[in-house]
Amino acid sequence: MRAQPQASHFINGQFVEDTAGRAFDVIYPATGEVIARLHGATQAIVDQAVEAAAKAQVEWAKLKPVERGRILRRAADLMRERNQELSELETLDTGKAIQETLCDLRFQR
Repeated sequence: MRAQPQASHFINGQFVEDTAGRAFDVIYPATGEVIARLHGATQAIVDQAVEAAAKAQVEWAKLKPVERGRILRRAADLMRERNQELSELETLDTGKAIQETLCDLRFQR
């Protein structure tokens, strides 16, 4: 079983890899199997993420509450649509049974 993401980081809407960061294995707790290899964030990656977040916050603050609500509602809709995929990732992360993560994600409010 593999669960290798496109990159170790996601910043400003893009996948970002930085192989200068310390490499580490992601282990599936249920079996101990290595399912991915990622790289920790270097200071440059952290700085890039903080800069992107600061810029995004300025734009977010300009939105009217109703616009923010629409965006958050759309995010919730997307999460519901992708419940199966998100549950599979949660299972790989925690080692829980898929039936449990399906319920966890479906009923969290």
